[in-house]
Amino acid sequence: MRLVVTGGGTGGHVYPALEVARLATENGAELLYLGSLRGQEGKLCEAREILFKGFPAEPLYSLKTPRGWRSAVALLRARSMAKAHLAAAKPDVVFSTGGYSAGPVLAAAHSLGVPYVIHDGNSVPGRANRMFGRQAKAFLSTFFATERSYTDRPVTRTGQPIRKQLREASLHGSEGAGSAGILPALTGEPPVQTHGRAAHATILVLGGSQGSAYLNEAVPQAIAALDTPVRIIHASGPNHIEATKSRVEKLGLKDYRVEPYLDADAIADAYRQAVLVVCRSGGTLAELAMFGLPSVLVPLPTSADDHQRHNAKEFADMKAATIAEQEPAPYSAAVQAIRSWLCDSTRREAAAKALKEWDVPDATERIWGHLLAAASR
Repeated sequence: MRLVVTGGGTGGHVYPALEVARLATENGAELLYLGSLRGQEGKLCEAREILFKGFPAEPLYSLKTPRGWRSAVALLRARSMAKAHLAAAKPDVVFSTGGYSAGPVLAAAHSLGVPYVIHDGNSVPGRANRMFGRQAKAFLSTFFATERSYTDRPVTRTGQPIRKQLREASLHGSEGAGSAGILPALTGEPPVQTHGRAAHATILVLGGSQGSAYLNEAVPQAIAALDTPVRIIHASGPNHIEATKSRVEKLGLKDYRVEPYLDADAIADAYRQAVLVVCRSGGTLAELAMFGLPSVLVPLPTSADDHQRHNAKEFADMKAATIAEQEPAPYSAAVQAIRSWLCDSTRREAAAKALKEWDVPDATERIWGHLLAAASR
């Protein structure tokens, strides 16, 4: 089978697409990844030795501005280039995870009559997936809420394709919330003893592949106000690491590790250590479910169609997360949310159970099945 994969701009679109690409390759598919030269997909494909063809796509901004007109022209050029690549590749099916780089490819596939399958990792589908969803051979989702927010056609929940490396790590057990109470509640109970020293609960802070300026500022100050000994692993993003480290040092925080980015091995290890995660509410949520980790979620206020808030609500509704609004100092909502999770091991265990039930371990295989069906029609 000849398969074209698209989706990108951000890691939340690229990593699920790459996981499906991995399984397709293992099953003998000929693979081509089409994406934006501006996004992360080119470098990630190169690292995995996946054939990549790029074009100058970028998000579509308001047409009332010069920047908007430039982006519209770039998208038209990208569509023309994507159409040429598709005509040359002659794929049996196209798979899209959305993002601004997917729009030109889906438009080209539609015009050429190439069947395509869409997967959306957010509760509210993105613009490109909505635009071309009605003609898709299948519209797949990560969240249950997608079926309510997108009514143009039936939606099938397959779950989120997650990197095989992380999936395997999650099966080996964890030291944190997913292991049914290895860490005690922090109120009135002694800390765990590890090699002769007290081991405090570990909190993991994630701001996405590029980091979050807000979390980099708010979380260290919230931890300083917490008055509870904890260990922190904080992924700040490559462009924010020095400022975040400086902030941590000025606050006098101990056992607070700041990293620019956590690769697959490092983040798997961090998930297995953590008892709680503080993060935005994008593609990371499926990984939290896989590891059974409760979270304090701070939705990005500017996310398209407010999808991060809707994502967070699905986790909050099943009592697996607390939503903390993006607020100015002293970040009291975040402090209270973190404290309440740390002080209640029973609540953490219930959250872990709910998250494991929400997770779909064979999501990638389910999506591959839909691709096979679409290619054979």
